[in-house]
Amino acid sequence: MKLHEMEHLIGEAVRDADLRPEEIPAIDLYLDQIISLVTDKRMEGSAHYRDRELTKTMINNYSKDGLIAPIKGKKYSKEHIIQMLLVYDLKNTLSIGEIKRILQNVYGSDAFRDGGLEDVYRRYLAIKEFERQEAFPLLETYLERADLDPDDDADFLTLLLGMASVSAYLKSCVQVLLKARYPDLDEEKTREEQARREEAKRQKAEKKAEAAKAKAQQKKAAQKKTVQDSSEGKKAAQSSSEEKKAEKERAEEKKAAQKKAVQDSSEEKKAAQKKSVKGSSGEEKNDAH
Repeated sequence: MKLHEMEHLIGEAVRDADLRPEEIPAIDLYLDQIISLVTDKRMEGSAHYRDRELTKTMINNYSKDGLIAPIKGKKYSKEHIIQMLLVYDLKNTLSIGEIKRILQNVYGSDAFRDGGLEDVYRRYLAIKEFERQEAFPLLETYLERADLDPDDDADFLTLLLGMASVSAYLKSCVQVLLKARYPDLDEEKTREEQARREEAKRQKAEKKAEAAKAKAQQKKAAQKKTVQDSSEGKKAAQSSSEEKKAEKERAEEKKAAQKKAVQDSSEEKKAAQKKSVKGSSGEEKNDAH
């Protein structure tokens, strides 16, 4: 791609048409009148911007989301129209939530009363005009410093990647500055709530772990007691068995002793009888002589 072609394309890419403050009527307008006013102005820009219309639905959503100040009746003031135009431009880069944070802080500041926002809008349009004029010279500087040839496919891809990264970096810079100046209170509340939930979850997990540990210890103690009781039971059974065995042995010894005593007594009786018989026989012999 030749430089003169790029110059034409870049020129068309940045040639949008903005309503200047003096082109906005000082009287209040109905929604249809505003749409017609903005659309007619868009037609003065390049074809790249002509299909980017501001619609009734968009404006109603801006109002519902609190992106523009409340209206009285069905008409919008010049201040409301400037608010619409700012939201329309900002939403190409920022989310609705981010735009809301910017504008809500703006609407609540004394610095933006009595035409303050109109002055900001006028200076914003002046910056945009400067950016339009510097767009292609900036690109030429970019090509020169990076030593890129737009006719070369590899260099052309490198150029597109580099320009896309610039866009991403600028968006990130806007978001960082916005967060530093106008912190997202809802986001902070969400983070705090998340932190509380995580802390509660951690405490619950700790209690659960402690309960599981206590249960495991109780189970271990019960198992240990069961083993001890079993061991003691075995010992008691063994002791009882030994006692029974000893008692049996004593009973057998006693029985044996009694049996022996009976035998001894019987033998003593037999001996005494035998002796008595011998004695009687001797006496009879002596009487016969």
